[in-house]
Amino acid sequence: MTKETSIVLKELPKKGDLETFNLYLKNVPVFYPVVHEVKKKFQSEEKEFSVTVFIDEATKDKLEDEIAVNKTFAKVGVTKTSKPPKRIKYGLSSQVAEGKLSYDEVEGMWGFTVTRPEFSKKGNKQTINVIDKEGNAFTDNVGNGSVCNIKLFAYKNRDGQLVVTLDTVQVLEHVAYEGAASSDSVDDDVLGVSYKVQRSEKAEAKPAEQEEPKPKDGPKAAPQPEDDDSDSLPF
Repeated sequence: MTKETSIVLKELPKKGDLETFNLYLKNVPVFYPVVHEVKKKFQSEEKEFSVTVFIDEATKDKLEDEIAVNKTFAKVGVTKTSKPPKRIKYGLSSQVAEGKLSYDEVEGMWGFTVTRPEFSKKGNKQTINVIDKEGNAFTDNVGNGSVCNIKLFAYKNRDGQLVVTLDTVQVLEHVAYEGAASSDSVDDDVLGVSYKVQRSEKAEAKPAEQEEPKPKDGPKAAPQPEDDDSDSLPF
């Protein structure tokens, strides 16, 4: 079922000759939100925050035709990946293997991913603001299908395209995060049995090598100024 989404483009003061903006994606379903801690990029040792966002067709047309965002959009259940072996990028349950993630709940929508690198071009460590509807820090893991408002920092490049970076995630409708299934047991259809995986135990660290216990503080949303863009600029 397609959810009605919208966008707001807010112009910010120029940085020299550079035009800068905040782009808001409102009421968007999200998948694979990585917003509290960074993960490795695909085939890279570099890390980033990321979230895959789904928008309706009218919003997609505005981003493409009016705002010229430098993103490629893929329609759920239709658009294939560009590299072989080609497959449906966001497959429906009828298009994916049994047990694999499907995108039935956002059928008819268009998806794309927005990111923020772990470090700025100046080498400063970056964070993502994750807040609830009242603006309080949201520390729970955000699950697939949650509905959010997404704030992006943006600037226009030499080709007039809007380059965007993930800045803030406001959780409107929270879906609890479900981790991957445990791999401690195996259902082997060839052997015809189910069994527990026997794992080797790690050697205990010597007393001199043991580290001091670290405080178990949950992830916190770091406050940032409204126009926190100095490290996102292309220089």
